[in-house]
Amino acid sequence: MQVTWSDSESCQSSEKKSNAVEFGWSPPKVLDREGRPTNVIKPKLEWDRGDNEASENNARAMYSIFNAISTDEFRRIATCTSAKEAWDILQVTHEGTNAVKVSKLQMLTSRFETIRMDDHENFGEFYAKLMDIVNSSFNLGEPIPNSKVVRKILRSLPERFRAKVTAIEESKDVDSLKVDELVGSLQTFEMTLGSPRKSKGIALNAIKEESLGFKGEGNEKMLDGEVAKFPRKFKKYMKFRKYKKKSNEDARKWNNSMGKSNVKDKKKDKNIKI
Repeated sequence: MQVTWSDSESCQSSEKKSNAVEFGWSPPKVLDREGRPTNVIKPKLEWDRGDNEASENNARAMYSIFNAISTDEFRRIATCTSAKEAWDILQVTHEGTNAVKVSKLQMLTSRFETIRMDDHENFGEFYAKLMDIVNSSFNLGEPIPNSKVVRKILRSLPERFRAKVTAIEESKDVDSLKVDELVGSLQTFEMTLGSPRKSKGIALNAIKEESLGFKGEGNEKMLDGEVAKFPRKFKKYMKFRKYKKKSNEDARKWNNSMGKSNVKDKKKDKNIKI
């Protein structure tokens, strides 16, 4: 027969394991006559129901931690006897001490305030970078509120999203707007715009800015026209080159024929003189 946890039992079990991680566990001690714990560990046969339950919750919490980490991480906590001890070691390893944690949070706050979506980026790329900051802050115990993330996204979009941002701010309550809802709306809008225009490359930019002296969006069309004309100009050049090569060959043939004719005339002159 398969035993399944009910919802209430599952929640109670999770809470007990969480308490074992948060408050810790140590083997029960023998009490003196006044009811104060001594340094002597109580024999297991003398454990009461509460002692057994606390030990079991600690063991379950330890088991959950062991199953969630790699072999290398396990070596760090292999000698731990309580879930709290193991958790504290892992927490310091990955988050650092309180001073390191504060420093990381300050750095994340600075990144959150300064991050902007570049013109050449699509929204998915920007959102991935933003959520990396949000998730890192959450993992360090400082979750960023939903409304703050929503307002950050709306403030950080480039000019091509301006009309959509204005429409959202006028039609929605930004403070109650969910991040997922905003992301879906912006992604749909971006699909109607198409991909952001990419740079034409270093070579073309150099031609545009230095050789041709083009500046501004209007003159960019002139550059596009020059690029479009290039195949036709190249084709004309190849025809001219072929024609020039043929002309050179005809000239060489003519010179050769004239040379042979002169030799024949000289021979005739010799015969006449003789």
